[in-house]
Amino acid sequence: MTPPISSDLSARNGLFGRLARNWDILAVLLLLAASLPLAWISPQTRVIITRPGTFDDHWVLDAVYKVTHGIYFARNVTFLYGPLAHWLMAAPPRLAGLSLGSIYTSYRVLLLWCAVAFTWVTLRLLLNQQPAWKRFVLTLLLGIFWTSWDGRTALAILMFAAFLRGWYAVYDSRLRPLPFACGSALLIMIGFWYSADTGTYGVAAWLLAMSGVAWEHRRETQKLRLLVTGLAAFALSMVAVVLLTNVLTSFKLFDFHFWRTSLALVSVHRWNEPAAMTDQGAIHLLVPLLVAVPVFLVRALVRATSSSAIVARIGFLLSAFAFAVLSMQSGLVRADYPHIIAGVYPLVFFTAVILFSFQSKLGTAVAAAVVVAGSLLSLYPIPEFQPAGVRFRLARVFDPIATCPAGYREVDRACFPAAFADTLETTTGYLQQHSNAGEDVLIYPYQYMFAVAARREVAGDVEQSFLAAGPYLSQVDIAGMQRVKAPTGLLFRDVGPREHDRGVLSFPIDGVSNLTRTPDVWFWVFRNYRAEQSLVPGVIGLQRDDTRSGRISLQEYPLGLPARTYDLRHSGAAVNLGAPSWPAGSADFLRLRMNIRYSPLWKLRKPERLQLEITRADGSVSLRTFVIEPNVTSEVWFYPWDEADLLRYFDSDEAHWRLGANPAITNLRLIVSPFDWFSEPAQSVTLESADAVRVHM
Repeated sequence: MTPPISSDLSARNGLFGRLARNWDILAVLLLLAASLPLAWISPQTRVIITRPGTFDDHWVLDAVYKVTHGIYFARNVTFLYGPLAHWLMAAPPRLAGLSLGSIYTSYRVLLLWCAVAFTWVTLRLLLNQQPAWKRFVLTLLLGIFWTSWDGRTALAILMFAAFLRGWYAVYDSRLRPLPFACGSALLIMIGFWYSADTGTYGVAAWLLAMSGVAWEHRRETQKLRLLVTGLAAFALSMVAVVLLTNVLTSFKLFDFHFWRTSLALVSVHRWNEPAAMTDQGAIHLLVPLLVAVPVFLVRALVRATSSSAIVARIGFLLSAFAFAVLSMQSGLVRADYPHIIAGVYPLVFFTAVILFSFQSKLGTAVAAAVVVAGSLLSLYPIPEFQPAGVRFRLARVFDPIATCPAGYREVDRACFPAAFADTLETTTGYLQQHSNAGEDVLIYPYQYMFAVAARREVAGDVEQSFLAAGPYLSQVDIAGMQRVKAPTGLLFRDVGPREHDRGVLSFPIDGVSNLTRTPDVWFWVFRNYRAEQSLVPGVIGLQRDDTRSGRISLQEYPLGLPARTYDLRHSGAAVNLGAPSWPAGSADFLRLRMNIRYSPLWKLRKPERLQLEITRADGSVSLRTFVIEPNVTSEVWFYPWDEADLLRYFDSDEAHWRLGANPAITNLRLIVSPFDWFSEPAQSVTLESADAVRVHM
């Protein structure tokens, strides 16, 4: 029987109506298409790496290689990213065929796609009743100009929006507290599996969403029971999630290694990686805040309509603003451009959502102009969406680059500068010659790409010793190296101030030498490995020597400096520690045991810059930057002379360690100065001991 014409029209109208309401999904599809990786659309093209060996190159390449061998961040190796993000990073290059070239060109794609998807879903949660074009425009602008490629911040914002909607549903009796709490805990577990800091922000998002909704309903005392029930159910659910994660990561119910290391990495970020904010960085960080405050206030004062209800509610405005300000912490502490953009993204996101929640045509026009102008004035789109990059990838579909240009040579489907390619082949050849397939190799401090090129796994349980700061993470890293007993490895010395063109040498991150940042790891390597040969300038091949540790001893010489507490009365304080009684035979290292006290506010801000001024008998002076955990007594190690000479200490003959007597240290001065206006002033420094240390074989 033929259906009635009216039914057919109704069905078509229903379909067209759904399309009219939901066509904003096209923005997601456009962004996904624009960011297709070169390794997928033109597998024959060789990627050209003009600046190889940058700090992030190494962990990215190693991350993908680890997944191919069943090793995951946060489960097997300690790192800020978790096993879920780790797998997403590795899947595209593995699909394209694992090589250095495929990793370079595709490791970001799935994480970027997740960031775009998280953004779109969050807009659906907050602007579901608004016209689809608003979500379309916001998805494009936020995806191109503001979101971070790794999706960590976008996932945290999505969790906040989901928790807020959930709490409103609980208070409106549309959702029971127990299933909401269980779902919230599972989502937070996903956050931790994505990244340790994302999970941490997820917990904060849940509590802030609860607080905002509770404040909005504060006069409805009869609903207080819902708050208490939801909070209790969430606490129990989180206990269950913690235990479930223990089982999934270590197969032991009460093994909390995943959680201890994840939270340790979140904690170490504030004091191990602070960076000064430039004037331009301050503008990009503070201008969004200055724009957001009046936007939030106007939204609170303008009467809400049904289509803007959740965005206009006081619970959203209070909790979203608090969450956005809290999220700015990463950009305030490590104030480089990527962290600033990640830090302001929640504030930009919520401000844009509020601007697009107004119904009037004038308000909508103003909102669109503000959001578009603000996005265009940001520094630049993320690389995948830059017009030149999109044009280049499209051109390679029809004109692949099959050979490397002049001055470059191919190594593992990637084109490197010829000199770097020589170094890469020399070092990888050494690793392959002195280790078997399946054996780990040791890399210090962080040049993991050389192990990946050699198809070897890197020993250690912390991804890059740069993060193995402090006694806990250092011991985690050392335990991993002790467990596998790598037979060989590579040691890179820190690059000097006029050697930045050397490429493969090890850069002191933020000016802190790798010995000073992670002395426990350096000394463990020193005790267990000897130099086999010099491979290229600044790089030596290591061989494990099980007898070396038992033959090495440390001889300490107290320097006679007074053990006392110095009051730091103003920023930029300089404390003269005094003239040390330096031993006549010339020691090798300087060790200070100290504690720098801050008020509790340092955990909301960042510690100050710490530097030791070393004056020598020959009149030379050097300034050494260092980091230590605030309010914790720590040992700080320095090699007071040319750190290029540190490679000599890995020789099997002690006679080769020293070129001659180094000039004595005649004075030590501690300089404490703010990184920027966000630094918390130190209150005092306590010097407990100062020693010169000589190592003997």
